[in-house]
Amino acid sequence: MLNNNEKGRSMLEMLSVLAIIGVLSAGGLAGYNKAMLWHKLNKHTDEITYLLATVIYNSEKLKDASYNLVTELQGLNAFLWNIDAKPIDDTAAHAKNIRFNDSFNNQTWFEHSVGGTQFAFATMVPSSNFSIKICYNYINIFKGVADELDVVYVTRKTEGKKFTNAYMGKGCTQGKCLINMTNNDIINLCKNHCEGADEYCTLYAIWGYPASSVAVFKNL
Repeated sequence: MLNNNEKGRSMLEMLSVLAIIGVLSAGGLAGYNKAMLWHKLNKHTDEITYLLATVIYNSEKLKDASYNLVTELQGLNAFLWNIDAKPIDDTAAHAKNIRFNDSFNNQTWFEHSVGGTQFAFATMVPSSNFSIKICYNYINIFKGVADELDVVYVTRKTEGKKFTNAYMGKGCTQGKCLINMTNNDIINLCKNHCEGADEYCTLYAIWGYPASSVAVFKNL
């Protein structure tokens, strides 16, 4: 038989249950957000690695002064994500540039000296809770193609293009070599320039530069 004298739940019990549900939901949401960030970082790694590899592999073709960089890169299917690339006519500097946003919406650009072999890739990482993680991701991407790059460095907005903490790429056997960077080296580099940065920090990777130009980065 049913016990008609059974009492309902008290308000205190109901509030306790709701509080527990709230804590569990918050924890689940935090875990979901963390998982989504790592998924996005992995996707970003694939995108930028492929883009850099495509440009580096086709450097000889792309150094032709008559090309349209946007059209050429799109023709090579270099972008694994949708972009709105803007060509920048920098005739005075004898360079061709395009600007676009990566999948984290960071302003990114390529620069190529017209008629030469010099290329530069750079991205501006806004100051945020994730700026160190994004910087870390980029440096690891650069490290993966260290044998093709001349130099990698990071600056704060206020530092401009000061070549501080430069890491050398291909041919580096001693000193600060990109290929020999440890996780702590990368984290410290990103913390020094991106943590608490005024507005943003900027990451640079350059290749195809003459030895005399590359030499200025050594011992920094």
